[in-house]
Amino acid sequence: MTKIIAIFNQAGGVAKTTLTQNLGYHLALRKHNVLLIDMDPQGSLTIFMG
Repeated sequence: MTKIIAIFNQAGGVAKTTLTQNLGYHLALRKHNVLLIDMDPQGSLTIFMG
């Protein structure tokens, strides 16, 4: 079954990108298919993940 997890908060510096990156990484380690979509104008997740 497909599940969608959205992480959002208007405030900056609350670890949204770090949480998203680590959650995606650990779900992938457990053999889940993971798609991370970076909607942040700064594009930090895209930069971190390469």
